[in-house]
Amino acid sequence: MLGAAFGVSSIRTAVGAVPARMELSASFPNLKIGAMLRHDTALVLHLPGSIYRYKGAGRERDRGFEGVVPSLQFWPLDRWWVMGGVGLTLDAPAFYDVKSKDEGKFHLGPSVTLGTGFEVIRAGRFVVDVQGRGHYGAASVPEGTRKGLAFNLLAGINWYQGR
Repeated sequence: MLGAAFGVSSIRTAVGAVPARMELSASFPNLKIGAMLRHDTALVLHLPGSIYRYKGAGRERDRGFEGVVPSLQFWPLDRWWVMGGVGLTLDAPAFYDVKSKDEGKFHLGPSVTLGTGFEVIRAGRFVVDVQGRGHYGAASVPEGTRKGLAFNLLAGINWYQGR
């Protein structure tokens, strides 16, 4: 199976003693690649992502609150699925906003994601769905530990072999 989703994110980030920030932003890359274990269960590598505005050292810029999260996706009903997983958080530079070598640093930590979706259109092996997802993670950054919590509303396009 392959999937990609795009949408909006409500993301809250906090680091050390700096007050938490909440903002609305774009949500991408939101990719899934995996295999159907049964007709109603898939094992996927999920790559959630949300963009946030970083106002730390240097200039203000965009960074990604992303993850690499092995997950299980299960369909309790014909068109409704739920997904959950535990993996790695990536606090990463937004590829389009890196102006110097210092801005290109990645930071890692633990991550968890939970989501659900409803398939609204099916055409053969292709499915368009509406998704909601929560993604929590923490990463060690120079200022301390950045914690992030993102809630995403997404439109997804998926291709399933064997579903």
